[in-house]
Amino acid sequence: MTGKGEAKDPFPSHAALAAGVVAVGMVIAALLPRVPETRLSALWGVGLAAVTGAVALVLKRRAVKQDLNAALKMVGVVFALRAVAVLVGLLGVVSRGLAAVPFIAGFFGVYFALQWIEVSYVMAASKGAAGGDE
Repeated sequence: MTGKGEAKDPFPSHAALAAGVVAVGMVIAALLPRVPETRLSALWGVGLAAVTGAVALVLKRRAVKQDLNAALKMVGVVFALRAVAVLVGLLGVVSRGLAAVPFIAGFFGVYFALQWIEVSYVMAASKGAAGGDE
């Protein structure tokens, strides 16, 4: 035992990182596009990535508490959730006459960073559960 406790929960720090990524994505989506319609489309993409990222992190947290196998299965579930979300979001943006490219750029710009945070969380949480804190 190290005096810091038996196992530190990595979830709060990873959730804070994810929130930071979303905040940066929102700022970029709000400031970079010059055309209001493009800005709106990019903001929708970032927002949808943020929502699916929050759901993904919570689902992976629950799964890691069970075992690593459950966490790996959850990766597939979350991927399917995001695929449906992108399709629905893209159809929604296009049906409103907004550009698709800013939506895709906003979504995947945030998604890739969130994916790394989620993978890092699963690794840290499974390492902690296995007793490899040090």
